[in-house]
Amino acid sequence: MVAPFQVVSDVTDCPSPDILSVSANKDMMFAAAFGNHIFRKNHEDKWSQADEGLPEGTVVNRLRVIDGSVYACTNKGLFYHDANMWYATEITIPCFQVVKNGAFFAAATEYGIWYKIGMRWENIAYRNIAVYDLLLTPQYYLLGTQQGISLYDLYTDSGFDFPLGDAVTSLAVVQGRLLGASLQGKLVQGNQKGGFTLCGFEGITLYSLKATKTGVYVCSSQGLYRIQMLGSRVILQAMLSGYPVTDMCCAGDYMYISTLNSGLKKVAL
Repeated sequence: MVAPFQVVSDVTDCPSPDILSVSANKDMMFAAAFGNHIFRKNHEDKWSQADEGLPEGTVVNRLRVIDGSVYACTNKGLFYHDANMWYATEITIPCFQVVKNGAFFAAATEYGIWYKIGMRWENIAYRNIAVYDLLLTPQYYLLGTQQGISLYDLYTDSGFDFPLGDAVTSLAVVQGRLLGASLQGKLVQGNQKGGFTLCGFEGITLYSLKATKTGVYVCSSQGLYRIQMLGSRVILQAMLSGYPVTDMCCAGDYMYISTLNSGLKKVAL
């Protein structure tokens, strides 16, 4: 078992105590506050507001760093940051996730999957269904949707759906098993019968699953947990507790954790 985090420091100068999403590259950190502001911290450890280029009323769903570039998935579409500004992509509908695996670059939106072809984004599948998260393989896309979980075959342009009666907003793979977090804050896991089930943890609402080099973590209403498998049973090991954790990312030798009411936390890895 991995020991819970012992040394946690506050990144107390963040302009907002309520952070929805955090992401970082080698040069800077971005934090999306609840509401409509994004803040940026540069190599000089100074925060500044970083909304330039975003339409009025933009609300961030996720921040992601991909190949050194920062992307914002928002209610106004998908944006990327360059030269101190945000720039729009062809995705102008609500966007929830953007993922890259090798040459495969895709986004999850309120109207299905978008795929980057050359320099342009195109809507390719599930055009009438909200997709909240996705995992990519060379042939298949694993989707968390408004209906549950779906498997999309890129080569045959066909899909197979697993309705769950709850939306699945986050996905991760742990020891070869597909897991998810539902909109109602429950854990989604395979039932070893070709389907999936929902299970809850008493007193804990799951927000999202985050895969890192050190394991898969759960952001929740009660803190940050690391997923451990005991056979087919999922164990949540508490790593950081005392406040709701909304997001986390790893950059260099540190993990940055965003919270409600307590700003950003920093953990040495």
